[in-house]
Amino acid sequence: MASIARRGGLAARLLQQRISGVLAFMVVLAAVFAAVAPHFGTLQNGEVVISNAAILAIVAAAQGIVLITRNLDVSVGAMMGFAAYVTADFAAHHPQAGLLLPVIAVTLGGALGAINGLLVAYGRISPLIATLGTMSLYRGVTYIYAHGQEVTASRLPHWVLAFVDLRIAGVPALVLLSAIVVGMTAFFLRHLPLGRRIYAVGSNATASLFCGLRTERVVLFAYILCGVMCGFAGLLYAARVGTVTVVLASGWELSSLAAAVLGRISVAGGSGSVIGAALGAILLSMIDNGLVLLHIPEFWRIFVQGCAIVLAIAADGAVARQVRLALRAQRIARMP
Repeated sequence: MASIARRGGLAARLLQQRISGVLAFMVVLAAVFAAVAPHFGTLQNGEVVISNAAILAIVAAAQGIVLITRNLDVSVGAMMGFAAYVTADFAAHHPQAGLLLPVIAVTLGGALGAINGLLVAYGRISPLIATLGTMSLYRGVTYIYAHGQEVTASRLPHWVLAFVDLRIAGVPALVLLSAIVVGMTAFFLRHLPLGRRIYAVGSNATASLFCGLRTERVVLFAYILCGVMCGFAGLLYAARVGTVTVVLASGWELSSLAAAVLGRISVAGGSGSVIGAALGAILLSMIDNGLVLLHIPEFWRIFVQGCAIVLAIAADGAVARQVRLALRAQRIARMP
C-alpha cells in the first residue's frame, strides 16, 4: 500500500501541473478565438459555452471514474438515451410525477451501469468489448421500447422544459446543478474511503488485492456510479432538447472520453480528477463554439476533436513514463 501511496502522491503532483496547463491552454485559446471572432469574447457567448458544457461535464466525470479504475465505458451515450427516453415517456403519461423523475432516471442508469460492471469485474471481459456490446444492447432496447416513436416537447410537463431557463442568482440552474454534481463527485473520490479505493485499484490492482481490497466490488461500484450519473445527465439533456428520440446522446461516448482525457485523467488508471474532466468539457465546448463562429464545417470540428484525443493520450503516455522513471529513481536511491 505504501508503493501505491508513493505513486499516487507523485502522480497527484504531476496532475496538478497538468491541470494548470489545461487552464493556461484554455486562456490562450480563448484569447485567440476572441481575436479572430470578436463575438467569442462576449459575456453572452461565455454563458453559451459554459451552458453547453454543463451536461457533458457530468458525463465526462462519470467516464473519468471508470477510467481511474483503468477501465472504459463506451456505453455512456446509450445509457443516457435509454434513461432519458423511458423517463420522458413516464413524464408524458404522468405529468404530476415531479421529483420521481430523477429517481427513475438514476435508477435506470445505475441498473445499466451494474450490468457493465458485472461483465467487466466478474465476467473478466475486456471493458471495451463489454461496453461496446452493451452500447448496442441498450440502444436496441430503447428502439424496442419506443416502437420508433419520439417524445415531443408538447407531451412533456411544462416544468421539465422550464427548468432549462431557470436561473438562480443570475446563473443558469443547469450550470449550478452540474457544478454541484461534479464537486460532490470530486469530494467523494478524494476524501471518502471508497473513493480512495477507486484510485488504489486503478493505480495497482494486484497490490490492492494483496492489501485486502475487493477489487471486483470497487470496479462494479465505479460502473454503477457512472451509470447513475449518466442517467441523471440523460434526464437533464432530455429537458434541454425538449424532443426525446431513440438516438438521443449518440456520439457522447467519444465526447465524454475526449473531455476526460483532455482534463488529464490518465487512461493508465490511478490518477486524475473529475474537476479536470469538467474543464475538459468546457475546453471542448470552447473549441466547438469558436469553430462555429468561424463558420468551420462540422466535419472539421469532428476532426479537431479526434486530433485533441490523440494528442491528449500521447501526452498522457509521456507523463506516465515520467511517473515510472521517477518511481524507479526513488527505488534505486533507497537501495544500499
